[in-house]
Amino acid sequence: MRRRWGAVFVLLAAVLGGLLTGAGAAHANAGDPVCRPALTNTPDIVCAIPAEFDNRPIESIEWTKDNAPLPQFDGIRQILVSCTPGRQLVIGLTINLADDLIPSVGNTPITCPSRTASITSFTCGPQPRGVNYVLCEAVWAGGVDPVTAEWFSPRARRQPVVNTDAAARRTTAAFDCNNPGGPELTFTTLVTVTDALGSRASVSTIPCGW
Repeated sequence: MRRRWGAVFVLLAAVLGGLLTGAGAAHANAGDPVCRPALTNTPDIVCAIPAEFDNRPIESIEWTKDNAPLPQFDGIRQILVSCTPGRQLVIGLTINLADDLIPSVGNTPITCPSRTASITSFTCGPQPRGVNYVLCEAVWAGGVDPVTAEWFSPRARRQPVVNTDAAARRTTAAFDCNNPGGPELTFTTLVTVTDALGSRASVSTIPCGW
């Protein structure tokens, strides 16, 4: 009988040990904070604890920025972090849970967004292939990547050849303006850049009038 009870005790200890180990392992690397731009036309970012902890009993929350403690945010589930446009940060998060002996530790790298997109340069000029060919170029700055560019020339008989280099923040459109002075060449073209948050900047011109 003594041996039987001893075996039962060993079995229970093994089961309980496995449960505790499993719970700790499940949260050891699952605590990466959720970060996004603050949507206030500033480079600030908002970071929050993962949703999976919403209904868990939390004893403490600690935040870091590039491994430096942020004690002013201790115990806060969602924080607003200021930073410089274009700078890359790593936001760290440590959560101590009342129902888990092992704290949840995670980090999230994020690039601080620039302000809303704006077109900083727009020019048109003749192409080397001939005086009746015009190349227009728009250069933009700011905005949250990815930023896209679109050209609209609804009245153009011949649509332009468009090339966009998002990394260089530059887009061009090549227009065929043969038959100069013809009424079909008085069309207007509009270029619009749109960032990932929906902010837009536009500029328009009559390309064949340059």
